[in-house]
Amino acid sequence: MVIIMTGCSTEEMSEEYKIYNNYINELKENNEASEINNYLVNIELEKITEIEIIKNTSERGKKVTGKEEISKIISELKDNSESTKKESVSDEPTNTEDYICIKFYHDNADDSPSIVYLYKDKDDSFIEQPYSGIWKLKNEIFDNISENLIE
Repeated sequence: MVIIMTGCSTEEMSEEYKIYNNYINELKENNEASEINNYLVNIELEKITEIEIIKNTSERGKKVTGKEEISKIISELKDNSESTKKESVSDEPTNTEDYICIKFYHDNADDSPSIVYLYKDKDDSFIEQPYSGIWKLKNEIFDNISENLIE
């Protein structure tokens, strides 16, 4: 499962991520895995108005605005990933220079966008959300996004 945090500006993210990480660490210490899984599905699809998919830090990316396609992308990410139980400790992936940036823009939100990164490390694909966590993603989903959703 993937969490896509909403509702905070970039400046506020650090504090929200600290609170989130403290919460997750407490759950891990208490072996409350089901609580973690419930928290990781925190996404409000109806508030996402656009997704932008960008290769690395290029300025050009593909924008997705159709609700059906937005829903499909989010479902693919959520349904085809599992937690590695590793924490993300930086603003972007540090173990690779080749990644895909996905920005989720929210309706009526000054704090848009929320950002996740997709990348490959050796033979595995991952989703990383800064300061939230790292999830293993099925390779075929990474390949599909990489091949079909980047301009």
